[in-house]
Amino acid sequence: MARVGAGLPNRLFIKLLLAFWLTSLVIVGAVILLPKFQQLDDRQPLQTWQQEMLTKSARRIERLPIQDVDRFVDRLRHPDRRPPPGMMQRPEFRDGPLKDDRFRFHIVTPQGGVLGRHQQRLPKPVRKFLLESENLQQQLSVRSRSAVVFGPQPLTLKGEPYLLLVEMRKSHPRSWLFYLQDNPLVLILAMALASGIIFGFVAWHFGKPLNALKRTAQQLAEGDLDARVDRHILNRRDEVGQLAKSFDAMASSLSTQVREQQRLISDISHELRTPLTRIQLALALARKKGQDSNELMRLGQQADQMEMMIQELLQLSRLTNQGSEHRQRFALDSLLDAVIDGARFEAEQQGKQVHTQLADGLTLVGNDTLLCRAVENLLRNAIRYGEHRITLTTEQRQQRVLISVEDDGPGVPPAQLEAIFKPFHRVSEARDRQSGGWGLGLAIVQAAATAHHGSVAASLGQQGGLKVTLNLPAA
Repeated sequence: MARVGAGLPNRLFIKLLLAFWLTSLVIVGAVILLPKFQQLDDRQPLQTWQQEMLTKSARRIERLPIQDVDRFVDRLRHPDRRPPPGMMQRPEFRDGPLKDDRFRFHIVTPQGGVLGRHQQRLPKPVRKFLLESENLQQQLSVRSRSAVVFGPQPLTLKGEPYLLLVEMRKSHPRSWLFYLQDNPLVLILAMALASGIIFGFVAWHFGKPLNALKRTAQQLAEGDLDARVDRHILNRRDEVGQLAKSFDAMASSLSTQVREQQRLISDISHELRTPLTRIQLALALARKKGQDSNELMRLGQQADQMEMMIQELLQLSRLTNQGSEHRQRFALDSLLDAVIDGARFEAEQQGKQVHTQLADGLTLVGNDTLLCRAVENLLRNAIRYGEHRITLTTEQRQQRVLISVEDDGPGVPPAQLEAIFKPFHRVSEARDRQSGGWGLGLAIVQAAATAHHGSVAASLGQQGGLKVTLNLPAA
C-alpha cells in the first residue's frame, strides 16, 4: 500500500495541473467559441417590416424600365444614392426606402455572384451575409457593427432570376466579447490577464502559507523557541500542510533540546558550586592556620576563576527565559550612566581612557538588567584588550538604536569576527588565558541582543582594534 500511495501524484501537482488546464481551456475556448457566439448573436430571423420591405422593394424594382442590368446594379450600389434614370418619374418611387440614405440595395445572382460592369467589391456587411448564409434560399437578417443586411428576396429582371439584399446603415452596440474578436491585440491582452489572474491566485494560495512558514523560521532563528505555525496552515490537506506539521514537530523538538541543554548547563553550574565552595573554605582555613604558600595561592586563583566561569554560565543559561520577562520602557542614557562610571574607574586603574559619544533621547523596550550586563561586558572586553582608548557611541538610524564599543587593541582576524560570539571561543593570537575570561562575555552579549529582538556584529574599527555594535529596535 505504501508503494501505491507513493506512486500517486501529490495534491500540489494536481492543483498546478488543474490551474494549467483551466487556463488552457479558457484561452482555447475563447478562440473557438467567440465566433460561434458571434454568429448566433448576429443571425436573426426576419422581422415583419423587413419582410414587407423586401417584397415591396422587389416588386417596385421589377416594374422599372431597366435596359442594362449591370449598369442598373452599378447605379443602385453607388454611394450617392441617386436612383437610375426614370425611377423618380414614377409616382410610386418618389418616396420610400429607395430614397432613404440609410438603405442600400444589392442585387446578386442566385449563386451569390457579383453583378455590375465594373465588378465593384461588395461592402463588408454584404460579404459577411453571403458567407454566413448556408444557402441563399432561406431569408435571415445578419447584423454587423455598422449595418444590418437582410434578405434574400427573389426578383426577375429582363427574364433572369436574381436576388435582392437590403443593407440598412445603422450602428449596433455589440458585446465586449465580440469586440475582443475584432481586435486581436486586445484579445491577447485579455487572455494574458485571465491567465495572470488564475496563476496569480495559485501563487497567492501557495505563497501565503510559505511566507508564514518563513516568518516562523525567522522567529526561531532570532531565539523565539515558542514560535509555531498558524493553525489554519496546519489544517491544510496538501503538501504545504504536511510541511507545516513537520516544521512544527521540528520546532518543538528543537525547543525541547535547547531548553534541556540550558537546564543541563544551569544544573551543572549549580552542582559545581558545592565542591568549589568547599575548596574555597578549605583554602581559607589553611590560610587561617598559617599554612599559606605559593601552591595555595595559585590554587586560590584557579578557584576564583572557576567561580567567575560558573557565574557567567549561569548568566548565559538564564538569558533566554529572562529576556521575555520584566520588559519595560527605559531611557538608554540613564541606563548607561552607572555602567560608564564603573568602566571609567576600571580603565583608569590600568592607565586607559573611556570616551563616550551618546545621542540624547534614545529609549528602548526590554529588560534593562540584561542590556546593562551586555554593555558592561562589551566595555570590560574593550578595556581588557585595548591599549589606551576605548570609545562608546550611541545613535539612532530610522527605527533602530545602535550601541557601539571600540578599542585600539590588537583586534581580531577577519575570519573570526563571527565566531567570537560563540560560547568558549577564544582568539589565541590576541588573547591568552593570562588576560582572563572564558569566552563567555560576547556570548552573553549575543544572547541579550537576541532576547531584545536585535542583533550584534563585530568589525575592525578605525583605531585598528575590535568594534562591536548592538543593533536594537527603538521604542
